[in-house]
Amino acid sequence: MHSKNDFNIENYIKALSTYIPASSMVKLKKAYKAFTFTKHPKSTILNRQLNDSFCILICGTIRHYTIDSNTAEEQTLRFTLSGNLLCQYGTATEATEYLSCLSECTILSVSNTILAEIGEETNLRIYCQNIIKENLELEVALLRMPPEKRYIKLCKQYQNIFLTVPLKYIASFLGITPQALCRIRKRLLITP
Repeated sequence: MHSKNDFNIENYIKALSTYIPASSMVKLKKAYKAFTFTKHPKSTILNRQLNDSFCILICGTIRHYTIDSNTAEEQTLRFTLSGNLLCQYGTATEATEYLSCLSECTILSVSNTILAEIGEETNLRIYCQNIIKENLELEVALLRMPPEKRYIKLCKQYQNIFLTVPLKYIASFLGITPQALCRIRKRLLITP
């Protein structure tokens, strides 16, 4: 775990300034915790460490995935990249969504209890709901597109994703095989 002095929190929660007044920001800076997780695509981040918290991924890449109960195959749901809000759509008890670090990750976390004391939980909930809505809109749009268009949209939405995410996970996110992804990339001659 990093000390609070290792990060300048203001650089990472600028987006929250619309939702949190300056007086509450001071309290928030005193209340956050930083967690560091090592790169290990086969292990998952423990939900209990992040459950009931407001989290921002400071650095690294996290893969959200689910496991098909019939085939035991993993299906990538989305990615969280550096500087983004870390959202889970299920609850920790449902255990339907897993998180794994594709690189070393540092997460800033503030307990929802502390946010409630500050009085900003409702405003942050609105912010989170907007982020979740954007993510879901992208996921639904991708489901309705043919594979090539999904790939093009992904390239536009996440320009640097190919630098941090293995192709097999990108293919899983797009709902195609890694071989099909290679053929699409070759056919379109798009080099990220």
